[in-house]
Amino acid sequence: MLIIHITAAYSNAVLVAILPHISNFAKKLDLPISQPVTVSQVARFNVSPLKEDIGGSVWLTNHYQFVFGNGYLRAYQSPTNWFNNNYDNWDDARYFKRYVGKDNMTTNETIEFARHSFHELGYQSKDFDVESPPTRFEGPVNSRRLGHLPYCHIEWDSPDSKIQSLLGLDFSVEFDVDMQRKQIVGMNLSGRKFFKSNPKVAVVPELETNYQRAGTVGQFAHFFNREPAIHMTSAYSNATLKATLPYISDFAAQLNLPIAQPVTANQVVLSIPPQYKPPHSKSYFEERLILTNHYWFTFMAGCVCQFGSPDNWFEEKETRTNWPVYTDKTCINTNEAIQLARDTFHKLGFKLEEPHIDAPPTTFAIAIERKSVKEQTRYAYCQIDWDSPEMEIDGEYHVEFDIDMQRKQVVGMFLSSTYFSRPDPKIDVVPELESDYRRHISGKMFIRAKAPDLIRTSNPSLTHLKKSSPGIQTNPAAPPVR
Repeated sequence: MLIIHITAAYSNAVLVAILPHISNFAKKLDLPISQPVTVSQVARFNVSPLKEDIGGSVWLTNHYQFVFGNGYLRAYQSPTNWFNNNYDNWDDARYFKRYVGKDNMTTNETIEFARHSFHELGYQSKDFDVESPPTRFEGPVNSRRLGHLPYCHIEWDSPDSKIQSLLGLDFSVEFDVDMQRKQIVGMNLSGRKFFKSNPKVAVVPELETNYQRAGTVGQFAHFFNREPAIHMTSAYSNATLKATLPYISDFAAQLNLPIAQPVTANQVVLSIPPQYKPPHSKSYFEERLILTNHYWFTFMAGCVCQFGSPDNWFEEKETRTNWPVYTDKTCINTNEAIQLARDTFHKLGFKLEEPHIDAPPTTFAIAIERKSVKEQTRYAYCQIDWDSPEMEIDGEYHVEFDIDMQRKQVVGMFLSSTYFSRPDPKIDVVPELESDYRRHISGKMFIRAKAPDLIRTSNPSLTHLKKSSPGIQTNPAAPPVR
């Protein structure tokens, strides 16, 4: 993530660009907000400091709150949302009185109302599986001291899946509904499936690391951009993939994975090339890729350090219902599974005594699904870990193998230690740093205009809505999460 230098001109331009999206959202959900939403209705605006994400958080004078980013309005809170504004002191009856009321909708009507609102926003139900029963439903609440609180929280989440996450197919759809007024009072939509093109703004920002007189935010930018970003081109991306594929082929062959050999670019459905180049390093890259059969790999420090598959119960258990059940007759036992992990480790060219894979595992986890207190099912999978002692700093390591005990097959692996580092492969393209690229094309395009503030802006940091807090506070020193 690249941090940009925020000026009043840029902040104002972003606000003007996203206000029509807020107006459109409020109109579709029939919110009690004057249309169209104008700058005069804005009490505060925190612009995102990230180059890749044009947006920010908007507070209106009537205390309605919105978060826009990645091309869509992703979060909203009403000042009347009990889930967002409740606090721990339940003895404060005067405070909670504003939320007490009665239900004018049944549970099923409320769920259908949330579905209808989702559709009104332009999303297709089938794309996010909201026609299915919600994955979570909370409320309304009855309190002997306060009375009835007619609010409910409805949530549809995609199955927990590493593969779906890598492909950008995971999502979460959340609505908070006032069942008395029949109104959406809170919403959060997250996931790359929602991403759209960023709106166009009239001001082109400069990278904070290029701004010579950067203050506190600039110093954070220098800190978090200490690994200079690489300017991404198709030539560089193709070169890193070409250099990585032979390592993936060798790894798949050594583990006897069901992957056609040799692995070619035609088998790759998604590739994430190296994004950063650390200083004082002539060659470095971390390549992540996923194949058409949904086997995925992470290549870093000269070796395949992580891989997963659609047959790994520990990462994909919510995506299937036909997982094989463990039986003594069809599956290997615990000792045989540990030996399979050691044999696989040895095949990869590592010595068992370094780092102590010849010792007993730190943990041995079996795949168990507890359906109730009395009912549980054990599946034919186990996870074996070897970890360095907690107080050990030098030589720290983590080794993990996920094993299908029925097919006697490793279905997932993770290696973490400087011991596994190997020389980086050579690539045919020398990457250009993003800062050098922007300096090359910029010339005199960056003009620090002294424009008056349209509104009073807080420190440039993107603040997400939090239901656990009665208000939204900004932290000027808080860096973005990378």
